Amino acid sequence: MKYTPTSIADTELQFVIPLYQRLFDWGVDSVKQLLDDLAMAYKQSVGNRRATDTTDYYIGMLTSTHVGNSRKIVYLVDGQQRFTVITLIGCVLQLYVDEWKKFIQLHEGMRLSFVSRDSDNEYLKRLVNGDLECNDLRILNHNMYAAIVAVREYMDRFQGDKVDFANYIFRHLCFFISELPDNYAAKDLNKYFERMNSSGKNLEQHEILKVKLLSKLDGNVPLYMQLWNNIADMNTLLLRKRDSQNESEKDFRHRKNRILTASIKQIEETPNDINGLVEEKEENDKPFTIRDINKSTKRPQANNASYHNGSRSVINFSQLLLLTLFYFKRTDCHFKPQLEEFFSQHRLLETFQQYLPYEGPDVDCQSITDFLELLLHCRIAMDVCFVRALEYGYSLDMNLPEEDEEAKTLLMFESFLYVSSSNVTNYRWYVWLMDCVLQNNGIPTAKDLFRELKRQCDTLFRLPDYKDLCFGSEISRYWFWRLDFYLWEHRKELFDSRQYLNIVDNYVFIRNRSVEHIAPQHPRTESKLQWEENGDSHLLHSFGNLVMISQGLNSALSNSSYEEKKAHVESYFNSVNGTIESLKLLMVYKDYHDGWTKDDITKHGKEMYHYLEEELNDRHL
Repeated sequence: MKYTPTSIADTELQFVIPLYQRLFDWGVDSVKQLLDDLAMAYKQSVGNRRATDTTDYYIGMLTSTHVGNSRKIVYLVDGQQRFTVITLIGCVLQLYVDEWKKFIQLHEGMRLSFVSRDSDNEYLKRLVNGDLECNDLRILNHNMYAAIVAVREYMDRFQGDKVDFANYIFRHLCFFISELPDNYAAKDLNKYFERMNSSGKNLEQHEILKVKLLSKLDGNVPLYMQLWNNIADMNTLLLRKRDSQNESEKDFRHRKNRILTASIKQIEETPNDINGLVEEKEENDKPFTIRDINKSTKRPQANNASYHNGSRSVINFSQLLLLTLFYFKRTDCHFKPQLEEFFSQHRLLETFQQYLPYEGPDVDCQSITDFLELLLHCRIAMDVCFVRALEYGYSLDMNLPEEDEEAKTLLMFESFLYVSSSNVTNYRWYVWLMDCVLQNNGIPTAKDLFRELKRQCDTLFRLPDYKDLCFGSEISRYWFWRLDFYLWEHRKELFDSRQYLNIVDNYVFIRNRSVEHIAPQHPRTESKLQWEENGDSHLLHSFGNLVMISQGLNSALSNSSYEEKKAHVESYFNSVNGTIESLKLLMVYKDYHDGWTKDDITKHGKEMYHYLEEELNDRHL
């Protein structure tokens, strides 16, 4: 059930933290992070007052039980840290909004208390009664005191209407309480708490969304629940080859195609199709279905984890949900979202309520079912037909040999699409990918998928004039990446020695890139190229004199002369690890090994621009 400080304030509920719970241990950084998140949610709500019913900030799930016959005394089995910090925040915010007193107080006592922790009860009572300066060492809880100081300092520095902010938290800081069965013995409660505590599991917005959407279904809710849990584990491929059954590459590809075009009901009726999240059973074991997949105790992984052959998804589950919703609604003529708001993961619940309602009179159960069907197909398509990140580089799971040139080309182009997109603009390549896969009724060939992605890309992005590809241009980074793809694709024509080809073959597209001058305006060391104070700016900032490298290397080489940058490139010829950061920079080194002049800048820039023109004219038909 959903609760806010407001909904609790007028009740008789008393929250008790059992003896087996650990002491309050939230650090100051965690308190400040929560306040920062609340402030962000508050500022969004200020600009969108029409959404007052859907602007709650969710702090997670609390787990409770009742002892004895009283339904008013709530024992917190899990979530005591969060409820304690809400109470401490309320102790400060009562200075701004008097209604907070009704949340932190209960008649003459306190809303929150601790079993057999008399000093903590006494100290919290002082805080609840407004004695925020209490420093009585006999009862002082240092972590609580530090949290109180952090909240007070945060409110002192808060830029905005402090009363309104305190009111927002009172009305919209939201959490859910899940009740355990009344017959849980103390031993069972302690074991439950230890499991929750060791797993570090908190309820996130996508977990709340799961409950809200699935509760509206008329059909097989357990099946959809299991599918959702499996899809949410983004870093484990849902399908893997059946080694124990000697599944051939052809049969494995056929199984992928079948699932990409099957309904959830058909998948449920087919044993052992989605097998990526379970260990293979022995041949003499009976077949199992998707129902037999054990629920994972791990929360969906972020992009820094890896669980299948070293690969991980390039997007997280919340992003997948939003991208799939965008794809689901894109043909609706009334669908005209503000993209920054739509793809904000902090607004996941608000966005779904607006475009796929789960509450109120506009709930459409069939639309929710259709969305869940699409979500499964989109997840499979992502697994099979789009790159996944490795510790260094990318992989592509299309059942093609590693040396297959068409698969290599597709992998590089998809890598380029990914790094040249943002969390907001990922929807472009996502829509192109899903259209190609789903309209193809299965897995397209690597050649066809590359051709379609490239066609869509060329249609959307038109090559600017040469003079517009200059330093400071917002569009320039895309074209540096696009040029590097062309140089990689034509590597055998442009780099005629094995020494160069080894470097180009190891090139990896990476997002963390910034534009740097090859010949800087004010070199730190003596340079052969000298700029005139006036009249050379167009050449200095031109496409020919620019290269895109990592921010770390940019900082290290800032204001370095061309000669120093050349020495950096030379280091890659004897390196067995890593990748050069720009193929354009390698071209400069290859063609202008002896120096870098103003004429060289013009010649190189025009040549690279010509390659971009060829890249956009090459339709790969």
